[in-house]
Amino acid sequence: MSFMTFCIDKVPNNFKKNWTCPVFIILDFYPSRMINAVMKCYHDHGPNQDRGMRELTWSFFVTLAYFVIEVVGGFLTGSLALLADAGHMLTDVAAIALALFAVLMAHRPATPKKTFGYHRVEILVALFNGIFLWVLVGFIFYHAYYRFFDPPPVKSLPMFIVALGGLAANGLNVFLLARSRHKSLNVKGAFLHAFSDALGSIGACVAGLIMILTEMYFVDALASFLIGFLILYSSWGLIRDSIHILMEGTPFHIDLEEICKALRGIEGVRDCHDIHVWTLTSGMESLSGHLIIEGSHSRQAILEEAHDILERQFNIHHMTLQLEEEDLKKEGADSGP
Repeated sequence: MSFMTFCIDKVPNNFKKNWTCPVFIILDFYPSRMINAVMKCYHDHGPNQDRGMRELTWSFFVTLAYFVIEVVGGFLTGSLALLADAGHMLTDVAAIALALFAVLMAHRPATPKKTFGYHRVEILVALFNGIFLWVLVGFIFYHAYYRFFDPPPVKSLPMFIVALGGLAANGLNVFLLARSRHKSLNVKGAFLHAFSDALGSIGACVAGLIMILTEMYFVDALASFLIGFLILYSSWGLIRDSIHILMEGTPFHIDLEEICKALRGIEGVRDCHDIHVWTLTSGMESLSGHLIIEGSHSRQAILEEAHDILERQFNIHHMTLQLEEEDLKKEGADSGP
């Protein structure tokens, strides 16, 4: 047992649930023990509430280890493609560390000042990861441009061997994060980092093989351009989804007309308006709206049936519905259906 894991075991349970718990966890340098410490702190959130914590932690240590190997290999071989891939792996280390931080922050309880809690931290981190990837691409393109016209010699065989090892490490990361990427946009961001890294490693391997056979060293710069374009393509969806959530957009899988149709089907509901659905964080949708009802029907029965429909058919568990006998919608107001 490492010293920090021992400290965590001795911390009172009420303190473990506090936000300061991650400080102790991050200082535990043994991967398996760090994972266990994290899961102990948040054991009361259910088996599916870790939102990829275990996979993210293992992926962090795998990426960090091979980042060091690729940096050393890139400098020794003189390969920009290898250094570009290493630079991307460095962003992965930062991205996964931020993703872990976001998951930990999301477990902090809501407060009177933060009534929705800290779930949006995950979306902010996902957006930051996507933008950071684009900044990295600009750096890669800048250096690849000059190397294309004046390509330095590259030690192709060592580069190929290191790139092949990088492909294995990135493939392991993709495998670790693949099954959890649908739990959270935050984990999806880390997965896209790993996936684009795997594509970059393939490009570095191909470039190394071509240079071994032909000594055409400008291929190293071409591989760097290819890696950059693949990163741009893979990260666009992450940035788009993050901005859509932060703009309180209707979730892509939700059809407001279908919701209104279902609510109008409740006995006693004449119509509905001002229906708004938004995402707090991945998999956590909220709804607010107005139902125009017939005066003779039980308001409580209508509310119970509406809650049941929204939970069962649309997987929306947080909702606020206002019941009214007349349409209070102001003419010209910007509202939903």
